[in-house]
Amino acid sequence: MSHGGKHKEKPYNDPKKSSKSMNCAYNVPKIKERRHAGTTVNLLLLGMSGTGKSASGNTILGQKHFVSRPSSKPVTKKCQMEETEIEGVHLHVIDTPDIFDDDMKSSVRDKHVKRCKQLYESRPFVFVLVMHVSRFTDGERDILEKLENTFGREVREKTIILFTRGDDLQQAGMGLEDFLHTCQPDLKKILEKCGNRCVLFENHRSDSAQVEKLMDNVIRVTEEKQT
Repeated sequence: MSHGGKHKEKPYNDPKKSSKSMNCAYNVPKIKERRHAGTTVNLLLLGMSGTGKSASGNTILGQKHFVSRPSSKPVTKKCQMEETEIEGVHLHVIDTPDIFDDDMKSSVRDKHVKRCKQLYESRPFVFVLVMHVSRFTDGERDILEKLENTFGREVREKTIILFTRGDDLQQAGMGLEDFLHTCQPDLKKILEKCGNRCVLFENHRSDSAQVEKLMDNVIRVTEEKQT
């Protein structure tokens, strides 16, 4: 487990900034008081190579701890966990290699999956499935089934879809709601199975609103599992 120092400061305490592109068709109410304050939640970042898992992890942390750079081959080689605290909730943010890579040896994949389970299973956890907003590949059409086969049936109850490259929508004059209404049917099915929980990130910006919306969904998932 890599710590790199505990980030006890709250990197996202700036006044909330509004951004039209960050509006989601499936907004959840802003939770004023965190009933989970003082508890620890594990966020397991999952997704295919190139979707922006590591960059999204850095955005959540408010600092660059995961290696993130343009590359034609996978950059993240092993599971890495870093910590931060947001609105009283202690987060363990876990970056992962692309466990969906068909070229990965099954023994290596099994090792990564085992490590993931060791890192998250001891406390409340949430799966964050990272997807590129401008790219939906054939390999992602059955990605939820792959996750369920790997981590169990409850995956869909604990998964939030995190779309990256929000600037692509901005350049096209679209908001997330527009994208969700026009996206491919298979992607809509994935969203529906995950309770339509989704957020949009632009990892080149330090906009606190996008992290706050993710946290709203994280708390929603953890509260639903306790009721």
